[in-house]
Amino acid sequence: MIAEADGRITVVGLCCDNPLQLEDSLASLAEQVLPPGWRVELLLIDGSATAVCREVLRRWQRRLERAAVAVRHHPRPPRGIYDALNAGLALAAGDWLHVLTAGDRYADATSLARLLRHALALTAARGGEPPAAVFGQAWVDPPAGSRVPPWLTPDPAVVRLDRWLRRMVPCHQAFLFQGNFARSHLYKGHRGVTADRPVMQAAIRAGGQGVYLRQPVCRFRLGGVSSRQGALKALLRPWPELTIRLMRLQASWMGRLCGGRLSGVRPGVRV
Repeated sequence: MIAEADGRITVVGLCCDNPLQLEDSLASLAEQVLPPGWRVELLLIDGSATAVCREVLRRWQRRLERAAVAVRHHPRPPRGIYDALNAGLALAAGDWLHVLTAGDRYADATSLARLLRHALALTAARGGEPPAAVFGQAWVDPPAGSRVPPWLTPDPAVVRLDRWLRRMVPCHQAFLFQGNFARSHLYKGHRGVTADRPVMQAAIRAGGQGVYLRQPVCRFRLGGVSSRQGALKALLRPWPELTIRLMRLQASWMGRLCGGRLSGVRPGVRV
């Protein structure tokens, strides 16, 4: 069993010539407050063609280190988001692992700690056997200027989560993976846009009951590097507002189908 007073979380950050989005994510990471004895290492996989992201990391390094976040920068040729994640897994040494793509944020300063405590509580309840992963809720933030408000997924009112999971997959950034599980489950189809789904599904199956934390833990930014559109949504690209509204309608419909409704809870409020 991993003791609560001694451990490390590896945050695999991804960036590719998007310094402003990276700065937003680093600010969110610097705010995180972990239980005593726990440390964070940021492993930034940088596929940028220029030094813009490295310069952002250099400016933030001292503040991150004051927040007890060790920083490692790893440049890599841009071969797709999942190739970058696999490179991060090969270098990550943490007991637990979290993915934070440039542009995405934690829901609040306690998000990582709440995921960790949930994982440790399950580990203790199972006689020292950690779950493959735990996951929470994600605030989905439309691009700036959109008239569509952010929405929460899974909806906190959903009572048939097993049914919801058969049709939708939680946000990748809402997961905290057990380190050994993550390192033994590489992402396949490096250039695809859904190679994270089999990994998340395997983690949920292996984790069993209780892995869901019914609280917002991350803010997923539509329009960031990790939200490239699939073929159907690409057809709607000339009408981005319609695309976003259809995505929100899908979330609402799934919530109702699984016994819930679209939440009116505002970002930053625990549920």
